[in-house]
Amino acid sequence: MKQIFSKEIHDLFKKHFGIKENQSDIEKEFFKKTYKYISYIKWIPWLKMIWIWNSLAMNSANSESDIDLYIVTSKNSMWLNRAIITFIFQILWVRKNHKYHAGRFCLSFFSTIDWMDFKDWKIEDDIYLYFWIVYMKPILDYDNTYENFLKINNNWLEIDEYKDIIEENKKFIQYKNNTKNWIILDKIISILDKIIKKLLLPKTLYHFEKIWKPYWVIINDDLLKFHNNDIRKEIKKEI
Repeated sequence: MKQIFSKEIHDLFKKHFGIKENQSDIEKEFFKKTYKYISYIKWIPWLKMIWIWNSLAMNSANSESDIDLYIVTSKNSMWLNRAIITFIFQILWVRKNHKYHAGRFCLSFFSTIDWMDFKDWKIEDDIYLYFWIVYMKPILDYDNTYENFLKINNNWLEIDEYKDIIEENKKFIQYKNNTKNWIILDKIISILDKIIKKLLLPKTLYHFEKIWKPYWVIINDDLLKFHNNDIRKEIKKEI
């Protein structure tokens, strides 16, 4: 049976997070900033989709909020894309860190197109994840990846009741085209991805061990999810 949450639950969710009908000035500013900096990385090989999610996507952000991005890549290129994007945002001084986070980009969520089914890590009656998906705002969408994402997740959730929000989300897409497949370059990208993974994985796993392997952190060949805290269980109890 598909997961669905009623309008009544949606109203409670909106009240809990202070979700507004329209963007505030600071939210408009953050979206403008996102478009600007994504324009610097839109050329990266085998990039498929970039979304804004969490408070900014839900119109519940404030001046102290960060900008959460979910970045999807092609197969065998996630580690390489992550390294390139992290480096660029680092040198541009717009990446979130422990000291500075307001208005900066949080790069804690990457996946390949093979791991876009969020059912694989949902909890029971996952209210927060459900509306996470409903409100996510795609900014860059190559090869119809957003439509593919919705189709994949439609296997376990029912979001037809919120089609108006989904259609509104599509208006935020700024960068859209079809990428070309070059077999030789595919192989080169794959090799570079394996090298980057070999270099970065030990440090990543060390940090994972250091924070006691929380269930909300996921590290594998197709998904890197590094959130500091997962509030889904608390939201489920409260709403």
